[in-house]
Amino acid sequence: MTNTGFIIGAYPCAPSFHQKGEQEEQTFWRVLSDTPYIRGLEQPCLEDLHPYGDEWLFRHTPGDWQIVVTAVMETMRRRGTNGAFGLASADEEQRKASINFYRHLRQKIDAVNTRFPGKVIALEMQAAPQAGNASVEQATDAFARSIREIAGWDWSCDLVLEHCDAMNGSAPRKGFLPLEQVLDVVKDTDISVCINWARSAIEGRNTTRPVEHVQAALKAGKLGALMFSGTTASGEYGDWQDLHAPFSSFCAESLMTPEHAKTLFTAASAATLKFSGIKLLEINANANVDHRIAILRDGISAMNKATQ
Repeated sequence: MTNTGFIIGAYPCAPSFHQKGEQEEQTFWRVLSDTPYIRGLEQPCLEDLHPYGDEWLFRHTPGDWQIVVTAVMETMRRRGTNGAFGLASADEEQRKASINFYRHLRQKIDAVNTRFPGKVIALEMQAAPQAGNASVEQATDAFARSIREIAGWDWSCDLVLEHCDAMNGSAPRKGFLPLEQVLDVVKDTDISVCINWARSAIEGRNTTRPVEHVQAALKAGKLGALMFSGTTASGEYGDWQDLHAPFSSFCAESLMTPEHAKTLFTAASAATLKFSGIKLLEINANANVDHRIAILRDGISAMNKATQ
């Protein structure tokens, strides 16, 4: 790692995620800013990088924190109203709508990096196919066309494809493009792949699939990042849901242990990772700031153990 510390997907723990007030939000970011071992943030970009706007985020977080922008939240929001939206969609109109969203992301990232050079280090992309269309072949073809176009643009950050559980898995949650096809499409590009622990575990309904996915991405010379979200088989975080459960050290039902994280880092040790980090959710909408921060600090502690 070029920088010490981890990329923190803190937004699902932030009070604003549950539509709480600005005062609470301010307290959350102030306390998080005092937390060691943070390299920067994973932030979704809808219209802006934060519900209160870009300026608000920059004002309330340390200037030296870097940002990994993720397209996943807006992709899922749009798929809520039109399941055909996505880079791997066989619906040409919705594939183009997705390309236009990535054009917006590029403009946003350029503006931030012009103002704060090196601030945004990567964009996490997702290969979302047309919901209800089970053809992996059509989804792969659509994704290849999207990637040809997007990879041809001039980017001021790295492009990383975040693998989500596959459309051909059992009872898929996201149901995106299988890793094998993703690796094939990006093989002649500069795009690397991020393995998210939960999303791979959900795909296999086991705790071994994440390691298999790391090995496959490594073999293809495409492993670029590791992100850690948990999943559970029961309890308030659901039955194999993609709800970013904390580590088992914080949430008893979580299937993601610090040992699993260590295993993944060991499997990935031959790769030069662009970043690694956590994305964890506060499931209780009425939780106080202390509890929200405690989830993230426990996650950082688990990551420190895993990387030592």
